[in-house]
Amino acid sequence: MREDLLGLTLEQALAALALEGIEPQVAATSAPRREREAGGTARVVYASDSGAQLTVARFLDPLSDSEQEKV
Repeated sequence: MREDLLGLTLEQALAALALEGIEPQVAATSAPRREREAGGTARVVYASDSGAQLTVARFLDPLSDSEQEKV
């Protein structure tokens, strides 16, 4: 598994792999019984040894400083 790609946003991972000439297949996953939501950021949760296959999941974005002040 390509641990260097884990946790990166999908865009970051695609850019890193493009530098190596790799155009991966991307699959999305989500928690059981939850609908795939459009919100959040797609992050790499699995990358094959060659980088040719990525699995991404959506994670909620952290609150910005201005939103934290309102809480």
